[in-house]
Amino acid sequence: MSDEAWSGPQLRESHWHHTMKTFVVLLALTVSAHAATPGLQMYSLQDDFDRDAAATLDRLKTQGFTDIETSVFMKLPAAEFRRLLAARGMTCSSLHVRPEDLKKNVNKVIADAKSLGAVQVVCPIVPHKPPLTREQVLSVAADFNRYGATLKAAGLRFAYHNHGIEFTPADHPAMPGETFFDVLVGATDPGVVHFQLDVFWVAWAGANAADVIQKHGARICSLHLKDLARDARSDFANPQSARAFIVRLGAGRLDIPALIAAAQAKGVSHFIIEDESPSAAGQIPDSIKAVQKLLQTGKP
Repeated sequence: MSDEAWSGPQLRESHWHHTMKTFVVLLALTVSAHAATPGLQMYSLQDDFDRDAAATLDRLKTQGFTDIETSVFMKLPAAEFRRLLAARGMTCSSLHVRPEDLKKNVNKVIADAKSLGAVQVVCPIVPHKPPLTREQVLSVAADFNRYGATLKAAGLRFAYHNHGIEFTPADHPAMPGETFFDVLVGATDPGVVHFQLDVFWVAWAGANAADVIQKHGARICSLHLKDLARDARSDFANPQSARAFIVRLGAGRLDIPALIAAAQAKGVSHFIIEDESPSAAGQIPDSIKAVQKLLQTGKP
């Protein structure tokens, strides 16, 4: 067969469909492998990882973790971190990266993700100059569409991780109740931009995570799980104050079993524990036990 025949449009289309089918299968297998066991966001124990990553992984493996999501503060080279994980039978299915890295050096982001064996790249920051405006959100959405398309072409999934500011009112007279999160979801391409919903930050902003899951569940690929103390009073102007009100999962005001069930009903199977509190090391073992039981039995 001639070279022209091999490079014809039908063969290229067939190859594209085969490549995307393979990507979808691999993504499903990777995520489903962790469906009954939550992952852990590295930021929860960032100081411990910085001091002794190997010992920290040993401790987490004993507690039942098998999947680690990297933070934007990871200092180890990707290949070195994967070696440490592999030696313990652990994986990294997801990594967090800064928006400036996606903008200026997306090829390195892709290379790091491949080195880690990850399938998901998550941006946890919405670049903006306060106060957040609709125009800034729309600009960010355009950037996310570009990043998502580039990462999808490389066989990776792109997602955005929220904080609280996205759930403030967008103040559009024709759209009462609309939040900046709604604007971001509506302005991004569902084929290339997904969302990692942090239920704590939704609650900190005064919104209802169950409602967000119900409304945007088709766009949500994973949940970040942390709980908000029952007596917490949100100081929206000081996000750092939130750390003092993060409690072990099941001890706060969020209905974690209901949120997990709502997410599962929308097809979400990837759950990641993140604990930013000063008591994280002591709370995490109880949190994983609670979530493992939920994922395995459906009951708290």
